[in-house]
Amino acid sequence: MKSIYAMALGASMIFAAPAFAEVYLPGHEVANIVVGNTIEGQYRECGAARKDFMEFYAPDGKIQGKERACNQAGNWSKYTGSWSVNDGKFCVQLGLSDREDGCFDYEADSEGTLRRLNEPGVGNTNFKIYDGNPENL
Repeated sequence: MKSIYAMALGASMIFAAPAFAEVYLPGHEVANIVVGNTIEGQYRECGAARKDFMEFYAPDGKIQGKERACNQAGNWSKYTGSWSVNDGKFCVQLGLSDREDGCFDYEADSEGTLRRLNEPGVGNTNFKIYDGNPENL
């Protein structure tokens, strides 16, 4: 999986803006990283309306997910959604009352962490990425 991150990160340098501008991954590069794989949301800290979640991003544009209270053992509730690339950004539509739908900025680091930036009401979210669909979502 790290080779995918390295390729995505290397490819993102081709699109790099001037030296002082923030550089985000184009939506199609985010799709190259997550589609066919599962992400796990990792928050810096738990708080109101923050939940642990895992989502599988299918090639057909569907998302299969599960969530539970942040850092709590117990039952997961399942949900569905969709993903797309619009106007150069990776977009998610989940229809969950406590999670924002929309198109977001993403970055990846050399360690293979994918990060969603500036999500309203949340800030930044780090994602672990697992090959395929190990949770059978």
